[in-house]
Amino acid sequence: MRIIGGEFRSRKIERPSFDVARPTKDRVREAVFSIIAARLEGARILDVFAGSGAYGLEALSRGAKSCIFVEKHVECTGIISSNIKKLGVVEKTKIRKRDVFECLEDLGRKGEKFDIIFSDPPYGLDITKNILIMIERYDILSDFGLLVAEHDSKEEIPEGVGTVSIYKQKTYGISSISVFLKR
Repeated sequence: MRIIGGEFRSRKIERPSFDVARPTKDRVREAVFSIIAARLEGARILDVFAGSGAYGLEALSRGAKSCIFVEKHVECTGIISSNIKKLGVVEKTKIRKRDVFECLEDLGRKGEKFDIIFSDPPYGLDITKNILIMIERYDILSDFGLLVAEHDSKEEIPEGVGTVSIYKQKTYGISSISVFLKR
């Protein structure tokens, strides 16, 4: 795996074993970042179901201000930590080793807001709708912020929840990307 663009372009990062996490293909990440490029400079990022941390690290490489990675699997958190150190972005990052839904609730109680939230949960569990509901309920997406959800292309995704609604959608084989905008 590698960082596709920005300051760390072409730098290799570690990834978890396939039985622990499914890595996002470079072309899918490249498509995502072409959609959100104009919003990255100075953005506060939340990367849930972070896996290797590729989405958050890519965002930092392209000018994001900070990133919180949320991942409960111990192998993944170790790899995220290693990748953060390798790229020298320790001061811009935090890792939360815990359940994503508990973390979203906690961030909401603390009044945290994020400009871009990446969500890449395991396929086949239909989690994206619940993530959308939690983000709306706990109001953790800033005004005009984006939720970038990677999900199984067979998963039924709502048009929106409350003030957060579909902005763009694209399918790449078995993977789909749904970008939601908070209005």
